[in-house]
Amino acid sequence: MISAMTDLLKAARGAEQAAYAAGTHLQASRSRLSETVITHKAPSEVVGTIEREARRLIRDVVKRSFPGHGFVGDEGSDDAGLLADGRPVWVVDPLDGTANYLRGYPQYAVAIALVEAGEPQVGVIYDPSRNEFFGAIRGRGAVMNGQPIRCANPRAPIESLAATVFPKPASPRMPVYMGELGRVLRAFSGVRRSGSMALELACLAAGRIDAFWEHDRDAWDCAAGTVLLREAGALIHSRDGLPILASRSLLACTPTLFEPFLSLLAEP
Repeated sequence: MISAMTDLLKAARGAEQAAYAAGTHLQASRSRLSETVITHKAPSEVVGTIEREARRLIRDVVKRSFPGHGFVGDEGSDDAGLLADGRPVWVVDPLDGTANYLRGYPQYAVAIALVEAGEPQVGVIYDPSRNEFFGAIRGRGAVMNGQPIRCANPRAPIESLAATVFPKPASPRMPVYMGELGRVLRAFSGVRRSGSMALELACLAAGRIDAFWEHDRDAWDCAAGTVLLREAGALIHSRDGLPILASRSLLACTPTLFEPFLSLLAEP
């Protein structure tokens, strides 16, 4: 059902404008990383500053059109409680793939979602390195650069391509994850890891990969991708039984892979 609370077409246009502003800023700001020797700042400190600037750009754009909405990002979230009480809230990751951005590895993205009543309604993921816009409105389909996209056609696991994001080295889930990784490597034709969950989910929606899983993620990692996946015909599943935006362990895949992929990950 299309939300009656917010003009979702207006929200989608705002999200796209905000993502483009932030992505353009990220690309234009990469030259600042080469100035760190002169300024005596660590590269990671400079990236943190750039990310905060991108977050402010996104906030300015969406708040201009929707001043009463909440805003949740991966730093400095001031309205995180709105995810629980159902009011409209923008869930934002201004730079998903920070380590890649720091090193100049072109796998990072801006991810923006509008969540109402606990459900993502609008999602935009922008890859500024390739100028690819992935967008979706709940109930109205998913697109890439304005063209409709769908998840991949049915394939057996051995013919399928999976993707993942590694847990942090100190994560208590690492031993479980390493077992999962080994099983997926043996069962699938290949496994990819770009370092950006947002881009992996966008690629799954666009049919470029067939399955994805990750532990230790947050709402801003998956909110935009959730809309894309559902509108592109893919499935996203909480493995710990919590709502998608609260879950710390997710898998996503094409419909025909759901049962075998879930079973594979669950093996002892």
